[in-house]
Amino acid sequence: MNNTNTKLFLINIIILLSVTFTMRASTNMLMTVVPVFSRYILFANVFYVGLTATLYGIGALISNVLINGKVNISKTPKVITIFLFIMTIVIFLYMFTTNIYEVFLLSLISGSAMGIVQPLLMTVTNLISPPDKRANYIAAYTASLSLSLIFGVLLQGYIVSFISVRYAFIIFFFISLISSILMYSLSIRIKLPEGKKNLKFSEILAKASSSLKQGKVLFAMLGNIAYAFPFILLVTYGSIIGTGYNGINPDIFFYLLAAFYSVSFISRLILSVKNVKNRDSLMYAAFIFSVIGYIMLGLSNNYIIFLIALLILGIPHGTIYPISSFYVVASIDIEYLNIVYSVFTFILNIIFFLIPFLFGLISQYYTIRFAIYITAVPMTLLMIISVIFNLRSKNEVPNTNITINN
Repeated sequence: MNNTNTKLFLINIIILLSVTFTMRASTNMLMTVVPVFSRYILFANVFYVGLTATLYGIGALISNVLINGKVNISKTPKVITIFLFIMTIVIFLYMFTTNIYEVFLLSLISGSAMGIVQPLLMTVTNLISPPDKRANYIAAYTASLSLSLIFGVLLQGYIVSFISVRYAFIIFFFISLISSILMYSLSIRIKLPEGKKNLKFSEILAKASSSLKQGKVLFAMLGNIAYAFPFILLVTYGSIIGTGYNGINPDIFFYLLAAFYSVSFISRLILSVKNVKNRDSLMYAAFIFSVIGYIMLGLSNNYIIFLIALLILGIPHGTIYPISSFYVVASIDIEYLNIVYSVFTFILNIIFFLIPFLFGLISQYYTIRFAIYITAVPMTLLMIISVIFNLRSKNEVPNTNITINN
């Protein structure tokens, strides 16, 4: 790149990371505040609290099926902009909800919007990054996600402590609005290459099926699915676990969650500046930390153990997603990136609405502690299967060489 192109790239990447920061702060607010709002303001039972997350996942699932795979690469920034504005409107409407059924509807709509925005943002990150630095910029993108989560939960803790849960929606409405405006600015600045046009649904399925036969893609996908267990548990039921087992109020839980995201942020920051030679070993270590941290959540009533479990789980949260994303983008043709990311996210979304549903169901009839132990079994099995797929994969991850004119 010459000096002019370098300057343009830096401006674009800064805007993109700013969009990522504000967008993720808003969506995480919904994932963590809506359960608290539903439980302690609308007085919904544990099953209904989980159902808000289930509907969010169903909405994202619908988006992936109907929209994402058909979005042309060149139109990606504009599509993201439209759905960020929809998300902003939904957050505004949350301020006026008076019953759990209205929350159900808004959860479905917000999930639909984020089911489009998040995977397509990853596509844009890959497209505007220099090929030789793509792994680092993916890590920087995910570090921005973690930093926004720290900011978001600290702000949520302050709001819940000193103001009101309902007022969180007002503040995050403006944050989401900033995200929408920034993305609009980026969408008129960059020009992306044309992808495949007018793909038939059968073509989308064929390409997705072909991609899912690759060992590295399966390794990445199953690893993310497995880690979804502790992550969804924390964001959906974490405040209830803290109150039930450790006497931790929801506002204090948000501050503890900031510690979890801080470990994640540090992990991703390291990945963004350091070239990791053995990503497989790092994934294996992350799997071990996931199992240990998850089981520790149900071991003790002591808040110190609870905090240690959060810190341990922050390591896989910070490493599994960026490494997996690199494996996915390095294993496919760039013109099919939206399709494969959509399928990747589609499968994750199935898990994202099944886990809180099943967890809530088990907790309703037994206990949250029992639900942790039961769900630890399929989580561990998924990690073992993902490692087997990776060991069977004989191909090294190729370096994709793509030139993008910014």
